[in-house]
Amino acid sequence: MGELVDAGDDPAEHRRLAVLERYGIIGAPAPPDLDAIVRLTARVCEAPQAAVNIISADQQHQIAAVGIAPSVCSRSDSMCAVSITAPGQVLVPDARQDPRFAANPWVTALTGAVRFYAASQLHSPEGETLGTLCVFAQEVRSLTERQRRALDDLASLVVDVLDLHRHRQLLHHALQAADQVRTELERSNTALEQFAGQVSHDLKNPLTGITGHAGLLAELPGVSGDTQAAAFVHRIESATYRMNRTIEAALSLARTGGRLHLTDTDLQVLVQEAVEDLRAELTRAPAQVCLGMLPTVSCDSTQIRRLVQNLLANAVKFRRPGRPAHIEVSCDNDADGWNIRVTDNGVGIPPEQRRHVLEPFVRLGGDAPGFGIGLATCMRIAVAHRGTLVIDEATGGGTRVTCHLPYPPGTHT
Repeated sequence: MGELVDAGDDPAEHRRLAVLERYGIIGAPAPPDLDAIVRLTARVCEAPQAAVNIISADQQHQIAAVGIAPSVCSRSDSMCAVSITAPGQVLVPDARQDPRFAANPWVTALTGAVRFYAASQLHSPEGETLGTLCVFAQEVRSLTERQRRALDDLASLVVDVLDLHRHRQLLHHALQAADQVRTELERSNTALEQFAGQVSHDLKNPLTGITGHAGLLAELPGVSGDTQAAAFVHRIESATYRMNRTIEAALSLARTGGRLHLTDTDLQVLVQEAVEDLRAELTRAPAQVCLGMLPTVSCDSTQIRRLVQNLLANAVKFRRPGRPAHIEVSCDNDADGWNIRVTDNGVGIPPEQRRHVLEPFVRLGGDAPGFGIGLATCMRIAVAHRGTLVIDEATGGGTRVTCHLPYPPGTHT
């Protein structure tokens, strides 16, 4: 009895082994709770021996046992390897009388031979059979109906423990991966800031020279008295000014999203300050900003103020011609965190362009000033907070930008 199963020739066995591998229990320390379940199983079934047996491709692994030392044996010698293919619970009062087990080494042994044997299968949530919870003894006996139901219930409890162990491992690996990503992100941000600072220094020095010489050139009588020459110098000065602003914008973007200083921040006060900082632009537009009831959130107040200012400035910049800008700032929360929303009645952003405008130096076109880094900066700020930034269409036209900030770890609302 007990031919080895070649998983390569049996798709069902291949699926079972794939699920078993995901549990990571073979060759690893068993969940400690299994020992208590095995002891309880032996007591309830009034059996001297009980075990949790996991069946791999060619072996039986006793990962928890009472009345016998946990061991590993060949699948061909395993009684439980036969039980996992049965249609349900296996109950054998005398294994010598059962053709499935009569020739098994556990039954024919000269000492300690198994007579009574009962096993309930361990079914994963995917429906695959991982092994069994079994009880056995050296004398002929049976189980009551109540004990049989209890054996099935305890087998389900074993699977619950194994699933909990699996998800704990997945969580551990996910936390490790997140920690590595965070470390790499911090290193990358530091390197980016250093690189941007060096590039800024290397570019601004010659720009300063160009600006200085252009100024001196403009003062020469031969230039100041020549309209065309003066225009050329003015173009040089304007170009260097624009280049200098572009360098400053790139450096500012590189510095965004570094180490955060999280504090409980009154969003109502923060947005009011951002509005006040933009008072001249809002008045000139003209633009009206309406604030909802804004909560206190955990964030880096400096960076979130910058995010709000960028979104307000964009709403003013891309308003509809001949129409006052109307901007609403609101915030609600869900199970995961806060949703800060800035909604306007402007020209809107076409759906196919919404993802691209979150990239640095991408602009929608037109005559609006800027370098195309406002939304990219907002995205970096959101990601630095472990959040997201989503652009969609406002009701009635315009743009709605939602920044989702997750709650700090370990907090609940």
